[in-house]
Amino acid sequence: MTPFASRLERRIERHGPLCVGIDPSAGTLAKCDLPDSPEGAFELGSRVLHAVDHQLAIVKPQAAYFERFGSPGMRALEELIALARRNDVLVLLDAKRGDIDTTGEAYAEGFFSPASPLRVDAVTVHPYLGLGALEKLLAFAVRHGGGAFVVVRSSNPEGEAIQTARLSDGRSVAGALCDGITELNRRFGAERAGPIGAVVGATCHDAGATASALPLSYVLAPGVGAQGATIEDLRGWPAAARGRVLPSVSRGILSNGSAVGEIRSTLEDLKERARALRRGD
Repeated sequence: MTPFASRLERRIERHGPLCVGIDPSAGTLAKCDLPDSPEGAFELGSRVLHAVDHQLAIVKPQAAYFERFGSPGMRALEELIALARRNDVLVLLDAKRGDIDTTGEAYAEGFFSPASPLRVDAVTVHPYLGLGALEKLLAFAVRHGGGAFVVVRSSNPEGEAIQTARLSDGRSVAGALCDGITELNRRFGAERAGPIGAVVGATCHDAGATASALPLSYVLAPGVGAQGATIEDLRGWPAAARGRVLPSVSRGILSNGSAVGEIRSTLEDLKERARALRRGD
């Protein structure tokens, strides 16, 4: 199978680097006049995809908002994943998994095995049981053409103390993760962006510097929109990092309304602004 990074680059070239989050919380579903149910969650995702005729590089369903409905919610997530992938839209599942190596490999089987109904293109993971504990998960993903985005600097303020803490060698935890992710991508043969990306919150004061320390990674930048950052804020990032950033918008896709036409207008505007960021306009 074509490697994840190659497929992502191809989609970005066609549709721009915007990552659209699909977060069917009770509040969001109410804004869309949808029921707080698995059916409502699926309809929200379907509405987003159809609004732009599937002309997106990548979407990011938040697993928790589907999992809260139990098995019917998981079926809705499976159906949404299948809808996106049938139309060549890449799916990054925001699941933030992370565990010891053997358990991590089991997670990977669920997300990347060819026969799995939950098969996606990439998944978010957290490294706080040790980056090395993720290696079986990451190796399985890469072997099956998938990728992962490791949480390095999150946009929630509660994470800053841990992520900026200093190790005995003077590096911050986030800095050490950047080094480790870069080494993993080298081991997977990356010469440009590899299969292991990073999550760097757009609202973090050191976001640009952190992204620059990840020369072989795509960088998912949540926090655009409702959390206060804008795509234009990312212009302050170093040029090399801007070319690899995926601005991520979730609640902000409803900023002009929840009807299909209103979502289409919002997404087309965001897509163009994300393209301009990548071009360096």
